[in-house]
Amino acid sequence: MAQETSGSATAEARRDIDVQAEVELLRMRMDEARQEAQSARQYAMQASGLARQAQAQARQVQHQAQHAQQDANQANQQAQQARQQAMLATNQAQQAQSEADRAQSQAQQAQGEANQSQQRASTAQEQADQATQLAQQAEDQANRAQDRAGQWEIQLHQIRQQARLQQGR
Repeated sequence: MAQETSGSATAEARRDIDVQAEVELLRMRMDEARQEAQSARQYAMQASGLARQAQAQARQVQHQAQHAQQDANQANQQAQQARQQAMLATNQAQQAQSEADRAQSQAQQAQGEANQSQQRASTAQEQADQATQLAQQAEDQANRAQDRAGQWEIQLHQIRQQARLQQGR
């Protein structure tokens, strides 16, 4: 009887030891799980912080991209304005060249007309000189004719005087 009692006590003691060992093992596993959960929470917090940093950097990059797009649009508008101004300047230069060509043609025509006028003036001067010479010649001839008429008149007067003298005799 005493052996049975002693045997059952030993078995009980073994069970208690087994239970304590299982409890200790469970505690160790709970501690490990707690540490893993804490580490996971820390990793999650770090990951959340990194995600927030990445979002902030993404927003900053997006703002920079928007600014770059605005700068590119402004540069494109300025380039279009410069092209329009260049086209306008080219048109104005072509118009000025056309006007200069027209003015050159008009100047050449005016020069030709001036040359023709100069030639006509020279011809008129020559004709005037010739007319003056003819007038001088005509005046000389008139003077000679008047001289001859005077001589004829003198001769006629002498003939009349001779005729009177002869009649008086």
